[in-house]
Amino acid sequence: MSSVISGSPDVNNLSATSQVSRTQQSLLFPTLVKKFRTDRRLSILEIGQALPETVRFFSDFKCRVHFAAMFTDPILQTMSGEYSEAEIADQITRSFDFPEDTRFDLCLFWDFLNYLNDKTVIAFNTAIKPYLQNGTRAHAITVRTLDTSFANQQYGIEEAHLFSIRPRAAVQARTFPHTQAILVNLLSSFEIDQGMLLPDGRLELLMTARSPAE
Repeated sequence: MSSVISGSPDVNNLSATSQVSRTQQSLLFPTLVKKFRTDRRLSILEIGQALPETVRFFSDFKCRVHFAAMFTDPILQTMSGEYSEAEIADQITRSFDFPEDTRFDLCLFWDFLNYLNDKTVIAFNTAIKPYLQNGTRAHAITVRTLDTSFANQQYGIEEAHLFSIRPRAAVQARTFPHTQAILVNLLSSFEIDQGMLLPDGRLELLMTARSPAE
């Protein structure tokens, strides 16, 4: 369920998407962009579709972007069954279908982790761990309190400080909001560096992959 865009892609060849309905400012993402290395090609994972504005943004950098369309992946149905963490992790790995030597510099999770129950977040952590390296950074959106709701929307990148937000076409899956304290325990491959409270009660997070020895 993953696609790869490398170099400077022709955004006109991407599948049509609905009009962007609004934008949201980010105070944290620019700090990641400032740390992008210019001496080698970056490897980036985004959980979501290859939206035109995101592709345009990354075309200004020397990078390889893997788009994993996991919101339409059967994993959201599988986790409601009687499967073990190991079985779910194996399915996520097969859905990723990344080359074995892939090591990400940046992971954009957006709000995807809040669509996974606790067991599946742990399985996701197991599946993503082989593709991390010392210093892998990640961006995610979660909640400050468990009564916060998530709109059925998808994110893109207009500029380093400005995300695009548009309605998701598919019916919204069940959500499992995770506070920062819960997420840091479930997603043990990462530690949280910074958090910024958004006006609607959601929480924007920056994370760094833990050392393999930890």
